[in-house]
Amino acid sequence: MREAIGNSFVLNFIITFVILFILIFVGTTTYTKAFKVKNKIVDTIENYDGKIATGNRLNSSVSDEINEKLGQIGYRIDPSSECKTDGRFSNGTLLSKTSDYRYCVYKFSTTKGNYYGVVAYIYMEIPVIGAKLEFPVYGETKIFFEL
Repeated sequence: MREAIGNSFVLNFIITFVILFILIFVGTTTYTKAFKVKNKIVDTIENYDGKIATGNRLNSSVSDEINEKLGQIGYRIDPSSECKTDGRFSNGTLLSKTSDYRYCVYKFSTTKGNYYGVVAYIYMEIPVIGAKLEFPVYGETKIFFEL
């Protein structure tokens, strides 16, 4: 009974931790990419001083600039671009866009002025079981004061 732990148990233990480490690493890299996407969109909106829409539609120059930045980052193209209009987004106006990338921009009005909410998505695919996971990442711009 001196060698109660066999080689197969130790090997399974090591393989389990290697797989767990890889999953954590992949999760953090995709999470970082989604935050980078969200921050690029917020920066673009703030560069235009909040004048990004006519009616309920993003201006083409803003949309083109956002698409160019997302292409440089390597953000995933997703044709199923449905944005939520319930919950915390029910007070905002969804600004429709013409893009293959999946992100949502909401305009919120306050007594001081307007601000914009941006939702980008984290995509994770698990190839062994064929699952596709999607998690939203939300951020807001500063308030653009109206005189």
